[in-house]
Amino acid sequence: MPRNYRLPMYNRQSPAIRCLNFLCAVLLTLVLVAGVILFVLWLSLRPHRPKFSLVDFSIPNLNRQSGAVNLPVKFTVNEHNPNQKIGIHFDKVDGSVYYGDELIASGPAVSPFYQQPKSDTPLQGELSASGPTPTDPAWPRFAAEVGAGSVGLRLVLTSTVQFQVKLWDTREHHMKVDCEFRVGGDGSLLQEYKNTPCKLYF
Repeated sequence: MPRNYRLPMYNRQSPAIRCLNFLCAVLLTLVLVAGVILFVLWLSLRPHRPKFSLVDFSIPNLNRQSGAVNLPVKFTVNEHNPNQKIGIHFDKVDGSVYYGDELIASGPAVSPFYQQPKSDTPLQGELSASGPTPTDPAWPRFAAEVGAGSVGLRLVLTSTVQFQVKLWDTREHHMKVDCEFRVGGDGSLLQEYKNTPCKLYF
């Protein structure tokens, strides 16, 4: 007797389901493309931190016997903005000078300013020294280093900065720049420390 064969049944999707699947695929593709574009924009507009280097420093007459009180403390620090399209707003810059752990000068150093993208700005400041004096515990070591022609000092700059991308500004960042160097017996920056990079903390 002849056998009965059944033709296989195929499930056909309705036009509405096929249209929905197509729309989902298109939407997923758009999301992926948008994600790639945003990632590329983030890489191109991501702020890079500024770079600082010590150009010059001096405390004239540092070797006088009465100590460094009231001597002028002059410095120049170069600030480099490496960003191609991002400017930087700097609030006022405060400066402090340390001999070891002893604070020997401090005060406002540079007025607020805006720095253009991909540019350099010399930060020139002048403070007034408050020490060391012959009555300070650190004086014997300080006087010995002055006599030897090599005195180790630190210049610390603090400020608040904002990065400007086109028409909007980022949140404020507290900045600290730390420059370690040595001056000679006359208070001038030793040649080997000119243009040395400073440490930056955000």
